Amino acid sequence: MTNAKTTMLILTLLFLVMELAITIALVVKGNMKFIPNVAGLATLWIAYTLAELRYGFYMNNYVRAVAMVVSLSDNFCGYYLNYYLTSFVFDKIQHAFGTYAFSLFAYILIAQLLPRPVSRLFTFILIFTLGLAIGAIYEIGEFVGDQISKPDLPSQPSLLDTDLDLIGDMIGAAIAGLHGAFHFSKLKITGNSR
Repeated sequence: MTNAKTTMLILTLLFLVMELAITIALVVKGNMKFIPNVAGLATLWIAYTLAELRYGFYMNNYVRAVAMVVSLSDNFCGYYLNYYLTSFVFDKIQHAFGTYAFSLFAYILIAQLLPRPVSRLFTFILIFTLGLAIGAIYEIGEFVGDQISKPDLPSQPSLLDTDLDLIGDMIGAAIAGLHGAFHFSKLKITGNSR
C-alpha cells in the first residue's frame, strides 16, 4: 500500500470516528433532528472512498483533509454548538471555506479527465466556475429543504442571507481558483497516480 493510500485511509477513519463522536454528542444533547445530516455526510464520504478505491480516482490528501475539516465544522460547530442559529458570521465563513474546499475537490476529480496539464488561467476559471456552481446548487438545496421541511428557523430566512452566502461562495471560489492555478495547473493529475 502506498503512503498516499495509507494517508487516505487514516484520514477517512479519523473522519468517520469524529462523525460518530458528533452523532453520539448530538444524541446525548437531545438534538436528534441533525443526525440525518451527519449520517448522510458520513454515508456520502464512505461511498466516495469506496469509489476512489474501486475505480482508482486520485484525490490530493490536502484537499481531502480540508474537505473533511469543512464537513466536521459544519456538523460540530454548526449543529452541535448551534452556530448556524447563534452566529450571523459562521454561516458566511462556512460558505467561503466550504466552497474553497469543494471547488478544489471537484477540480481534482475533473482534472483527471483533461488530456494534459492546462494553463493557470484555465485552471483558475475552471475552479472558480465550479465553486460558483457548487455554491448555487447548495443554495437551491437550502431552499428546497426549507420548502419541504418547513423548519421553525429556516436555512434561508431572507434574500439577504442568500446573497451573503453567495458572496461567501464567490470569495471561497476565487481563493480556491488562485490556489489551484498556482499549485495544480501544471500537474498531470491522473487516476491511480498516487
